[in-house]
Amino acid sequence: MKKTLIYSISILAVLTMQTLSAQPFRTKSFTDRIKTLRVFKANQWNSVPVIDLNKDEQVEINFDLMGASPEYYTYTLIHCDANWNPSQLVESEYLDGLQNTPVDDYVHSFNTKMDYVNYKLLIPNDNIRLKVSGNYVVQMIPEDHSDPVVNACFSVVEPQTFIQMQVSPVTDKGSNSIFQAVSFEVNYNNEIKSPSQELKVFVEQNNRWDNTAQLLKPLTLQNKKAIYDHNPALIFDAGNEYRRFEMTTTRYAGMNIASVEYYEPYYHSILNPDRIRSDRAYFFYEDINGRMFVRNNEASDSDIEADYQVVHFYIPCNQPFAEIVYILSEAFNNLLDSRSKMEYSEREKGYVKAVLLKEGYYNYLFVTKKMAAGPASTASIEGNYYQTENEYRVWVYARTAGVRYDKLIGVQSIQFKP
Repeated sequence: MKKTLIYSISILAVLTMQTLSAQPFRTKSFTDRIKTLRVFKANQWNSVPVIDLNKDEQVEINFDLMGASPEYYTYTLIHCDANWNPSQLVESEYLDGLQNTPVDDYVHSFNTKMDYVNYKLLIPNDNIRLKVSGNYVVQMIPEDHSDPVVNACFSVVEPQTFIQMQVSPVTDKGSNSIFQAVSFEVNYNNEIKSPSQELKVFVEQNNRWDNTAQLLKPLTLQNKKAIYDHNPALIFDAGNEYRRFEMTTTRYAGMNIASVEYYEPYYHSILNPDRIRSDRAYFFYEDINGRMFVRNNEASDSDIEADYQVVHFYIPCNQPFAEIVYILSEAFNNLLDSRSKMEYSEREKGYVKAVLLKEGYYNYLFVTKKMAAGPASTASIEGNYYQTENEYRVWVYARTAGVRYDKLIGVQSIQFKP
C-alpha cells in the first residue's frame, strides 16, 4: 500500500510538472508585494521588449518591491519556442555567462508616502550574453527559494525578412462595421525551403495576449514571398479607443480623476465613472494603445520618486453581465486574472475595483470574458468601431531543417488610422 501511494504521488508530480510546463510563459509577478512590472527596450518606455541579436541593444526589466526592506534576487534565463514554452536548447546553446546571477541594481524610494524598493535589470549585460534569437523569459528568484517571484518575457530578433502590412475596415465579414482585417506579405531568404512548414507567424493587437492570431500556412506563395490574406484569424474586433487617466501628483486631480483623497495610510484617486460606450457613437481621442507611463510631475527620477495611490474604478451598471469583467491594460501586464478582475457591487449598482498603482499616465479598456479559454470581448462595454486606431504587430519565426529552435526572423508593426 505504501509503495502504491508513493508511486501515485510520483505520477501526480510528473503530471503536475507537465501541466505547468504546458502553460506558456507570460510577463507577470507571483506576489502582491511586487508592483509595476515593466519590460521594454532600454531607454524606450513605450517600446515592445524586442532587441536585435546583432546590435548593441538591451532590454530593461523594472519593478517595485513594496516595503522598506529589499529582498535579494538572482535571475535565470530560459529560452522559449514561438509559443512561449521552454525550447529544446540547453543553456550553453543560447547564452554565454552564468545563471543565478544576483540582481544588484536596486534603489530605495525617495520622498514617497509609501516605501518601496525599485529594481532594474538590463539584458544582455557583462554577465550574460545571448547567442541565438527567439523568445526568452527571465525569472527572478528570491534568496534561499526555488520558485520565481517574477517572469519577464522579451524577444531577440535576427532580421531575415521584409514584412509589408496593411489594415483595413473592409473585411470578409463586412465593410466599415465592427471589424478590422490585417493582411501582410513576408519576403524570406533562401534558408527557407518550405515556408508552409517552416514558418510560424503570429499577429497581435495592441500588445494583447488573449486574442493573438497564430498562422501556420500562408494563403499563397510566390517568388520567395508568403502572402497572408483572407484568413478568418486575421479579422479582429475593432474595439474602441482606450480610456485614460493621469495621476501625476497628489496636489490636484488629473485627467479623468474626480478627486484625490487621503485616508491613512494611502492617497486615493477616485476616477470619474466609466460609462458604458457600446451604445454610443464613436468618438476619437489620442491614446497609447493600453500602455502606461510612470511619472510624477515633481520628480527628477520617477522610478524612485513617483508615489503609489489607490485608484478606484467604477462602471455604473444596473445589472451584472453574464460574463466576467476585466480591466485590460499594461498596468496588469495585459493579463486577465484575479488582479484585473472587476467585482459587481449591488450597493454601488455597478462594477468596482480598487487597486494600488504607481503615479503616471494609464490607458485601459473594460472587456468581458467567459471562464473558458479564448479572447476577451470589447462588445458589451466598449463597443466595436471600425474607425478605432489600433496597433498591430506581426511576428515571424522559422524552424528550418536541422534547427532545434524557433528563430525570430522578423517583427513589424503598423498603426491603423482610417
